[in-house]
Amino acid sequence: MFKRLVALFSAFCLFGALSAPSVLALTMDEEREIGRQALQEVKAELPLIEDPDVVSYIRGLGARLTAELEDNPWEYNFYVADLGEMNAFALPGGWIFLFRGMITSMESEAELAGVMAHEMSHVYYRHIAERMKRSGPVTAGMLAGMLAGMILGGLAGVPELGQAVTMGSMAGGIQKQLQFSREDERQADYGAFKVISGAGYPPEEMEKSFARIWREQRYTMPDVPGYLLTHPTSPERMETLQNLVRRHPVKDAKYDNSEFLRIRTKLIALYENEDTAERTLTQTIRTRQDEQRDLARYGMGLLEMRRSRFELALKQFQLVGGKWKDSRAVLRAQAICQLRLGEYDKAQAQLAQVLAKAPQDQEALLSMGQAYLQKEQPAQAKDYFLKVLELNPDCDQSRYDLGVALGRLGQTAEASLQLGLAFKARRNFKAARYHLERAVKDLAGKPDLEAQARKALNDLDERDKKKGPPGQEKGTGLTMDRKDASGLWITDPAGVSRRWGTFEPPLYPERR
Repeated sequence: MFKRLVALFSAFCLFGALSAPSVLALTMDEEREIGRQALQEVKAELPLIEDPDVVSYIRGLGARLTAELEDNPWEYNFYVADLGEMNAFALPGGWIFLFRGMITSMESEAELAGVMAHEMSHVYYRHIAERMKRSGPVTAGMLAGMLAGMILGGLAGVPELGQAVTMGSMAGGIQKQLQFSREDERQADYGAFKVISGAGYPPEEMEKSFARIWREQRYTMPDVPGYLLTHPTSPERMETLQNLVRRHPVKDAKYDNSEFLRIRTKLIALYENEDTAERTLTQTIRTRQDEQRDLARYGMGLLEMRRSRFELALKQFQLVGGKWKDSRAVLRAQAICQLRLGEYDKAQAQLAQVLAKAPQDQEALLSMGQAYLQKEQPAQAKDYFLKVLELNPDCDQSRYDLGVALGRLGQTAEASLQLGLAFKARRNFKAARYHLERAVKDLAGKPDLEAQARKALNDLDERDKKKGPPGQEKGTGLTMDRKDASGLWITDPAGVSRRWGTFEPPLYPERR
């Protein structure tokens, strides 16, 4: 799994290179365009966590770190992938992806900030573009073949399949060249050191985070943490980090770690395996007598919500004490339980308390809108969903609910647009096309909205074109020759026919 996802990252970088005017000399605009193209591919393949609470926290931390960059030409954007591996990567142009497992493996916000600042520094110093430039002159077919091998082999769970296609397209060396060099790592470490020091974090925490990742390599071989496959780590690098801290000490670096611990608890409760999450949280409740125990009770409440046992969840939240007893996180969770139990007035009263403390709390705004929707007050609901989308245009749940509200208000054309965009984001392409075609038809006279619907439809058309006719995956150069008792046979971009094995992977697996 680790190697598959790192391979996917390398492949996405290569995909971007296909449309770059020059692989050998990238301008910053070209680099941004490559990143935008790669972003769409990554978002199509990686499951992302869209919880507004988690998203707000990570993006807020990212903004704090970005503010410390001098003469920064990039606009950074941060995402959390719903994958348990200890991994993170950056795309050209400033799109940063953190895996859930990277966050839950850390002990402090400063450790997480160190990893984020490191990835930001790779973008800042243009290391990704440099890796691509050094890959040398290659044909589009070779790059496409590598992309297909990485994605198809990896997603099918048959890594040797991807390796065969990669080697058949003679692109194996390119993947290695895209790995960051030790010099890249040293420069990114120094950049991260400056960023987190300026943001008020003790820089020794960064050394702790990378030492933690390195220990994982020693204890889990041969399943190397994916992060290390593109970010080489060594005792020498650890010593360099330690020397940085010794030579440039930062005095009185203090920060509040509470919100990080809460978000980590939430990720465990809502996204880890349920049994694993319950064991982890129960053990903490039994053994701790501090803030961690209260957070574990909060996590148990979230776990019961995940199981749709809202009465039990409320009981768990009532047991939360200390500083978290009347926190907006617990108040909001209690309100959502009341909302799911049909106690809409109680839910709204509690949500009003949350919004009085934090008017831009996206989860509270979304829940307030849903309460109004359940009370058959779509006009009020619409206003809340629009506020959420203003804060986070990627919140497809709010977009879906907005579509429902607009439909109840009789604004069917606008409703079709929002529903179509929501289904497209959720990769339900059949439903998306149905609603978007209705939107294009009914939005005549509203050119801006009609243009949104047409663009979304064009994206679906492009996706269908890439799938190609039966037997061929367009853009990759792969041709499916035949399937017989000996397995599936393909011809790769180099014209070599080879057997893939007995399992035929889906070319574009649907994600539910």
